[in-house]
Amino acid sequence: MENDFDFDLEDRENFRINPEVWLHTLLAIAGDKEKKAETVRQMVQNTGFSPEQVQLIIRTTIGILINQTRAN
Repeated sequence: MENDFDFDLEDRENFRINPEVWLHTLLAIAGDKEKKAETVRQMVQNTGFSPEQVQLIIRTTIGILINQTRAN
């Protein structure tokens, strides 16, 4: 089985994700207070965005992935 998280960001033209896998992962993170806090902390540190902006990004991404998986 191919690793669903194995990707090359330099190959942007062919970059694809498995929306179901990413949705399940984000929902698992969002549903666990400790994991969510750690994820937000790391994203704040790596991006410089505020915690509120990071949480908005996570919520928005979950919404987009839900719509994509419903469409499939």
